Amino acid sequence: MLPRLSIRLGVALPALALASGCSWFSSTVEVRVRTPAPPEPWREAFPELRFELSCLEGDPAQCCVAPGGQASLRLPKRANWPVLAYPWARGARLAPAGGLYPLDLDPGGDCLELRWERGPAAEVFQALIREGFEVGRVNARRLVEEMMARSTGDPFRLDLQALAGRLASEEFRVTDIVLLPARDVALEVPPGTWLLESPFRPAQRIAAGEALRIPALSLGAHRLFAVELPGGFALYVSEREVLLLPLGGG
Repeated sequence: MLPRLSIRLGVALPALALASGCSWFSSTVEVRVRTPAPPEPWREAFPELRFELSCLEGDPAQCCVAPGGQASLRLPKRANWPVLAYPWARGARLAPAGGLYPLDLDPGGDCLELRWERGPAAEVFQALIREGFEVGRVNARRLVEEMMARSTGDPFRLDLQALAGRLASEEFRVTDIVLLPARDVALEVPPGTWLLESPFRPAQRIAAGEALRIPALSLGAHRLFAVELPGGFALYVSEREVLLLPLGGG
């Protein structure tokens, strides 16, 4: 039989109690959260980039924070509670950073460090919470380790919808962590340095007359930008077609 992830609530509770620094009788805890610094190509391409925080049942539910900045949120005092930080640049929303409380607290225990490596897991946990699933039952540390290992270093390439469904079914095995279908694409675009919405995808510089070749691009919707050009493109990839459209408001 294939191995399942351990699902144990009791493991997370001592850390949750110690990290809160609050009374046992309070159902919420005030936590500082810190957004990550963008990768170098993003800093040049998106000097106006800001993060929009998203936390179910958090207070405030949403607020904007600069890269590397901090904000204070009051969170439910529940294990594996997800916080997301969606980067906005050029009118488009990019791949989110994230963190799980209290797993991703800094060594001092008072600041939740949001990272892109945790963004997909935080999205999955938010989806599970909306469906009424108790995310504190999941061995989150093991889950995020497996997500990174099985995604070849880019967890945004994973089939997160299928992953959430398998976790909710309580029949989850690590082999359920799978990549989305993907294909190689070649695009006729102007010369320049091109970026996708995932910080794990390296920038690619092409000269005049060259095609932009992107290997193993997941099927579905993407965002594409050139460092040297304004605006950007919505990129839709299917098994048979590739559609490139200017982003509105670019």
